[in-house]
Amino acid sequence: MRLLKFTSLFLLLSFSTRFAIADVAEGEKLFTANCTSCHAINEKVVGPALKDVHKRREATWLIKWIKNSQALIKSGDATAVALYKENNESIMTSFENLSDGQLASIVEYIKAESEKPAAAAIANVAGGDATTGTAQTAQDGFYNSTTFWGLSIIAIILFVIVFILFSIRKVVDQLYAQKFPEAVAEEVEQTISWKERPTSVRYKLFKKHPVVGTIVVILAFTVVAGLVGFDYGNKEVGVQQGYAPTQPINYSHELHAGKYKINCLYCHSGADKSKQATIPSASTCMNCHMHVTASKNYDGKVSPEIQKIYNAVGWDADKKAYDPTKPQTPIKWVRIHNLPDLAYFNHAQHVKVGKVECQACHGPIETMKVVSQQSSLQMGWCINCHREAKVDVANNDYYQKLHDDLKAQGKSYATVANVGGLECGKCHY
Repeated sequence: MRLLKFTSLFLLLSFSTRFAIADVAEGEKLFTANCTSCHAINEKVVGPALKDVHKRREATWLIKWIKNSQALIKSGDATAVALYKENNESIMTSFENLSDGQLASIVEYIKAESEKPAAAAIANVAGGDATTGTAQTAQDGFYNSTTFWGLSIIAIILFVIVFILFSIRKVVDQLYAQKFPEAVAEEVEQTISWKERPTSVRYKLFKKHPVVGTIVVILAFTVVAGLVGFDYGNKEVGVQQGYAPTQPINYSHELHAGKYKINCLYCHSGADKSKQATIPSASTCMNCHMHVTASKNYDGKVSPEIQKIYNAVGWDADKKAYDPTKPQTPIKWVRIHNLPDLAYFNHAQHVKVGKVECQACHGPIETMKVVSQQSSLQMGWCINCHREAKVDVANNDYYQKLHDDLKAQGKSYATVANVGGLECGKCHY
């Protein structure tokens, strides 16, 4: 019975721990899905850093602001108007589809992140270790609702099985006592306290009832292994959020897309016209780098990184011409964003038709010296976007009929979900 009490206590503590962090865990999930394209906790992205925002604003005000900032501004709220002007009157996305409870969870998550030690917070933003800078796989959080309830049901079933086994043992002991009362009386006389028994005798359960003892051990091991297995599987398998591999050339998006404001489509020319965004060929790089050889730090000499491009195409920097005698070596870029083969994604459909900005999926790419995967790219993340993203029906002939119907109904917009964006066959066929 001591083992039964221990099992009950273990399950109770396990459940209570999960319920205690439910709000923060849900807030992290919602924050990752909805907020990371514009905000970070400890640094400014598109919007301001959110560290300690719960200290600067009341929770009720934050919920109103997140739900519909423009409505709060139009109401004349002085704080909202001032914040709007401080950020160059940038319009924040409304999240009216989220409940007040969900928004409160986001605020709770921001609070929890704000209170973390500085080094841990920096590592969280960078997607890697605070001291080494090594990118690590970000994790969506073990305690999402599906996993939690699945494990809860399994744990309850195992608890019931253990309880039934102990009940059966009790009945068997009673029947044994009725049939052999003398033997039971002799055992009682020889009984000593549990602590006083030799170590070898403490495991009498496995000698006297080897089947029951073995089953109890197996069930206990199954519970622990199940928790660890679900934890690892839910966090690690197929999720590469934060992945930032070392590339063969140290190309900086911060320099090219940020400082020099080169349009994404100049290099990724397929993003608005094909399924793939395409990686630029070395000849695209050469459009500029046959003239731009290095920064001023190299005193007119070709920098090592640009020389790698020249090696790839067989360019002679001294003669400023292609040398047919030089071997050409392809640049072996390392792919960062991977979707499983079972999922279909079309860049042109999103970029050209949906008018989705690159940053919506790839994060603030114009600020990255080293590109990392910002979003989880899990199905739930995509579905959440489809539920919120508005379709530009007014400026798209393809949706003319839908636009007319919306106007007739007095509506101004439709989401991707309203036009079939949640149908399984859209992404899995």
